[in-house]
Amino acid sequence: MATFSHLPPKAIYPAPSLEGALTSDATVPWTAAPEARGGPGTPILERSFVLIDRVGVRTERRIWDQGVRHWDHFLDRRTVGPFSPARKAEADAVIERAKEALRGRDAGFFQSRLGGPHIWRLYPSFAREAAFVDIETTGISRHSAITVVGVLRGDRFTHLVRFRDLTRGELSAALGDAPLLVTYNGAGFDLPMLRLHYPVPELMLPHLDLRYVAHRVGLHGGLKRIERAIGVVRDREFAMMTGEDAVHLWHLWERKGNARALDLLLRYNRADVVNMRAVAEHVCAESERMALPPEAA
Repeated sequence: MATFSHLPPKAIYPAPSLEGALTSDATVPWTAAPEARGGPGTPILERSFVLIDRVGVRTERRIWDQGVRHWDHFLDRRTVGPFSPARKAEADAVIERAKEALRGRDAGFFQSRLGGPHIWRLYPSFAREAAFVDIETTGISRHSAITVVGVLRGDRFTHLVRFRDLTRGELSAALGDAPLLVTYNGAGFDLPMLRLHYPVPELMLPHLDLRYVAHRVGLHGGLKRIERAIGVVRDREFAMMTGEDAVHLWHLWERKGNARALDLLLRYNRADVVNMRAVAEHVCAESERMALPPEAA
């Protein structure tokens, strides 16, 4: 087995910028002036009414059509169709709780209220604090070993590597107090694998799987195919690499001590994680465009 004596004890780097691509800085949480709330640029979460009991997208659109484009607009009005006075009072209480949850950065409240189809609405309000996660493994079986975990939070990127610093404690520290996990196909692979091999409470955080959001806006396939579709360009050295190549690189490192193979594997993983943020920006912006009436977008 190769040793890691020549490597730094912990791989933490500033996150690279995404030239030519959107970054999460475009969706840093903010509070609009009262007269601007509900207008362009207001986070979609604060315009969302599907978190109210028995409100779906049709009723939400009806609310928007009345000029109610923000939680505060709803609270300021005595009547909003189709709510009876009693139901309006109940809805007001939910919205007040939502405002409290947003101030407290409680993404879990919104996960339970929004449900799967609308979970993407969390992203613009929690993007800066979200943890983007991707793993490399020795195979696709649940018994395969996890070799690398990449975590991006804000401008901080962390690599955790098998036999070096990939432990439950280090994984917990890397995820930290993130309110939201973001993955691509993580619901079907990355998170179940991590929960099996390195179970930590942070892995039960609210989760946005970009694969399903991409599908709903007409983008299909794996992460690299989505990247190409939205114009994200990878380094030529690993632009065509696959998961199988990642397994091979790990074996070159583990069995033969090939340091270049490990370096390439880590850069490949880093590209997966960093580019995931550009994909998140694109598919969530497109989801918002499709959800909002044209005049409110």
